[in-house]
Amino acid sequence: MAKLVYLYGIIPKNDSYKEKLSTMKGLDDFHEIHTIPFQETEAVICHLDEVQYGEKELEKKTNDVKWVHEKAFHHHEILMKLYEEFPIIPMKFCTIYSGEESLAKKLDAHQENMIELLEFIKDKEEWIMKIYCDPSKVRENVSEQNTTIDQKRKEIGEMSPGRQYLEKRKLDQLIDQEADREKDSFASNIHEALASISLQNEVKKNWNKDVTGRTEEMCWNSVYMLKNTAVDDFLNHVKELQDKWEPSGWQIEVTGPWPSYHYAKIG
Repeated sequence: MAKLVYLYGIIPKNDSYKEKLSTMKGLDDFHEIHTIPFQETEAVICHLDEVQYGEKELEKKTNDVKWVHEKAFHHHEILMKLYEEFPIIPMKFCTIYSGEESLAKKLDAHQENMIELLEFIKDKEEWIMKIYCDPSKVRENVSEQNTTIDQKRKEIGEMSPGRQYLEKRKLDQLIDQEADREKDSFASNIHEALASISLQNEVKKNWNKDVTGRTEEMCWNSVYMLKNTAVDDFLNHVKELQDKWEPSGWQIEVTGPWPSYHYAKIG
């Protein structure tokens, strides 16, 4: 019976981890995880039954939220275990090939790129920062302390009562605009300070509350590639920023280190 190939990631060629890998079950909880050598690299894989994980069956499975949550966690957990041992080019969840020949064709075409990526991410760590805020608190602070708002209030105070009513409605809109500017300015300043410590950085799309499950608003989302020797400085600086700004309603959160999801991608 034909076997599909589920690809977790690419690691440098080695023999030290094979025994440990053989004790890990793959995505289907049946086939063992193992490696296949490709020149100077190795692919970490497990086989899958074509009947159970073919295109139509996989589509059904990926429409099952519980299945996706469980298997995506399995995928991430395996990557984290591998990452503890050596640099890894992580694959996206549910990267599946029709067979080993199909996988070999793909990896052979990208061998040079993979070697360069593995060398680049060696002795480096990927960290993620997210900044959250209480939007009502930011708006309140802006309303009380923003010079643009203060000047507008003075102008309104000198107008006729009828004109004041209309301008006060516009003032609410101006406060909203200034609050948005304050969020962007605050978060981008934090990002610039941390970016100066990193080798590479990238600003990502903010998540809405349906995704985060939080009452606070996410106002920044970024990722950083750090040298191992810079991690302590990075985390110490984050701690200083947290101590300084959390009393004002800003929550600065960092997580990591992660496998290099953002900086180790093959085409």
